[in-house]
Amino acid sequence: MPVMSTARGAAIGFDVFGEPDAPPMVIIQGFSAQRIGWPTGLCEALSDRGFRVVRFDNRDTGQSERYPAGGYSLVDLARDTLALLDDLGLESAHIVGQSMGGMIAQLVATIAPSRVRSLGLLYTTASTRHFVDVDDAVARIEAPQPSTRAEFIAAYLISEANCASTAYPQDTAWLADLGGQMWDRGVDQDGVNRQLAALLAFPDAIDAARTISVPTAIIAGDADRLISFRASEELHAAIPGSTLRIFPGMGHEVPGALWGEIAGIVADNARRAERQRA
Repeated sequence: MPVMSTARGAAIGFDVFGEPDAPPMVIIQGFSAQRIGWPTGLCEALSDRGFRVVRFDNRDTGQSERYPAGGYSLVDLARDTLALLDDLGLESAHIVGQSMGGMIAQLVATIAPSRVRSLGLLYTTASTRHFVDVDDAVARIEAPQPSTRAEFIAAYLISEANCASTAYPQDTAWLADLGGQMWDRGVDQDGVNRQLAALLAFPDAIDAARTISVPTAIIAGDADRLISFRASEELHAAIPGSTLRIFPGMGHEVPGALWGEIAGIVADNARRAERQRA
């Protein structure tokens, strides 16, 4: 798993799926999540559809650099994404983000529209207005934090239960393994708090979303208990030519049973963009 120094001087951990000459697709993680939270099976489903998939750790998570001074915004995380493209020698890429990663993806598209071939926005929003029960999330973060690997895994499973779908079983065995890997790779609670500050300071960006002109696929679940699927409906109404798919009973996650279908939606949208570029 490479760790590289970006043009902005920050270390970013990333890895790649797919052929080197395939159209690039950069996938952005959500709040406090590490890149390994993008399931390998989903990454492979995207690469099998003809894309070079790059997943990476946002600043203050996983193997990427820590920013103890804080004071950054989601715009800075968007610029980190652009710096990663620079260091990979990519003039442009398909950009996909889940949750907070989808908010970052929108910023990338509005800051540097020529760098974005298409957008895939998974259970995300253009405004914190659509966050559900923020006080509960903040309280859990401010509570005493786990001090051992076992404690972290147990706490992580409780946290992920809030993301669960109603129509699909949550893979708790995979999540327990993921939690252990996250602990081993480095969990930084101060970094989580800095990301939270950036997330909650995100300004309403629905007007900016109206300027997005690349093919955009929007995906959400109507059982999401963290970000209302109404946010995706709002984005769909704002972004010209976008497509919207609301999965009944899906929560704030991509269930294994939907990897193929969701990868297909994202890939079809990206192929549409490739045809427009030809």
